[in-house]
Amino acid sequence: MTSALQLEGLGKSFGHFRALHDISLDLQQGEFLTMLGPSGSGKTTTLQLIAGFLQPDRGRLLMKGRDIAGIPAHRRNIGMVFQDYALFPHMTALDNVAFPLESRGIGKLERRRRAEEMLGVVNLGHLLDRYPRQLSGGQKQRVALARALVYDPEVVLLDEPLGALDKKLRTSMQLEILRITRRFGATVISVTHDQEEALVMSDRIALFSQGALAQVGTPKELYAKPANAFVADFVGESNLLPAELTRAGGEAVVKGDGWLAKLPVDRLAVGLADGQVTLMVRPESLRLSAGDASPVAQRPNSIEATVKQVVYLGSALRVHAQLPNGSIIQIAVPDVRSLSFVPETTVRASWDADDVVILQA
Repeated sequence: MTSALQLEGLGKSFGHFRALHDISLDLQQGEFLTMLGPSGSGKTTTLQLIAGFLQPDRGRLLMKGRDIAGIPAHRRNIGMVFQDYALFPHMTALDNVAFPLESRGIGKLERRRRAEEMLGVVNLGHLLDRYPRQLSGGQKQRVALARALVYDPEVVLLDEPLGALDKKLRTSMQLEILRITRRFGATVISVTHDQEEALVMSDRIALFSQGALAQVGTPKELYAKPANAFVADFVGESNLLPAELTRAGGEAVVKGDGWLAKLPVDRLAVGLADGQVTLMVRPESLRLSAGDASPVAQRPNSIEATVKQVVYLGSALRVHAQLPNGSIIQIAVPDVRSLSFVPETTVRASWDADDVVILQA
């Protein structure tokens, strides 16, 4: 595949605060990459470096092999959709979409043709004469996206594109944005702190933590094979149990406080050392059964707990259970009719060896 954008060792400081540490990414043509992370992790600073609103202190920013670090924002051929849409209030939807074409010297008739065509693509052809104040949040979002795509930019940047929408509209707009950008083969970088949004929309996710990249990979890779406890905890929900790892022949033995896990050695990450580790198991990978007093060695890959709370989620239940050491784990029960355990019931939560990930502590 062809690289559309390359970040090579980007660094940025504000005074004595180092906001970015050696950020390197290779974005492929037509790829949808999401920069995900908590507030202050560096994702927005990286987006601003790409857009040209900030200049890097270190590293290179290459677009199709050309270093663009010194090129002003308006000359980078990059489209951008802001969280607040940044539509011109005195312009109609049609004029908003046509504006970047006018600034590029495109003639009036061609501007109108392209803007009308783009508004048709985003299903707003019937609203081209409406002003932003007459549009809903989702409609404004689509106008902003049409404006960012109309001049065929090399890369489209989405800055928290769905942050201002309610949950139901956010869900539908995730698929709408994907449909539109896929139709044009657009190369997209989106910034969000919403993990669900990142999992749904992305070809790859770049997860930021404290100004550095914690992990870059497909949504499935980050969810199923997190590189560390931060990734496991931030992407999806997880139960993280401290333990000690030893190896015996071809078997890995993970011993925690009142529980034991066994799995094949080849399930361990390359380079993982014996000693203090963290076992990660997702709530949906746990099964509940009645508690018993069996010795730990006789019931590997399970742990005894006491039900503390049962949360009804409509199509499923979420059980919060307390371990003997006082920590809380979560168990997802997909069938609301199948749960017979009530608070203060002793239960056993079990898992399959293939469903856990052992992380360095």
